[in-house]
Amino acid sequence: MMPLPLVVAVLDSEDEKEGRTCAIVAFGFRYIHPASGAQVDVPEGYVTDFASIPAPVRGLFPPFGRHAKAAVLHDWLYLIGEPGQRAFADRIFLDAMDDLRVSLVRRSIMHRAVRLAGGGAYAKEASTWARAFGNWRTGDRHTPPFTAESRYQAHWPVPPRPDFRP
Repeated sequence: MMPLPLVVAVLDSEDEKEGRTCAIVAFGFRYIHPASGAQVDVPEGYVTDFASIPAPVRGLFPPFGRHAKAAVLHDWLYLIGEPGQRAFADRIFLDAMDDLRVSLVRRSIMHRAVRLAGGGAYAKEASTWARAFGNWRTGDRHTPPFTAESRYQAHWPVPPRPDFRP
């Protein structure tokens, strides 16, 4: 179940990530994954670039659109980078797009793209943890008062059912 609405503060152009506009999540949100029962919390202050779409195909698949909330959730799971959980993060992305009524063709292509090309990005952001959060009122970046490891599944309000496999 995807929360409504997603509220963000768009950052200035000097805060772009590889040419993509970034925004700070103004109000954290919880996603309840229907297939696994997991509850994932995206915190206030998290900085996202929405869908990390390569420049040549942004005309067909813009970073922001109906899939934006699913992309923020997916970005968050990739930032945390819990070992051995990339396939689960990608499955949550796919199912969240379904919850948002993204067309079957679009969500299938986007899911396949992250499965094929997303491996290099998974957990890569750990080195930029201190810049992955900001104050949505001022745009100032800050280090969060928690670690990525403290956001692993073992600490989720409700982790995935033990029998769930992505």
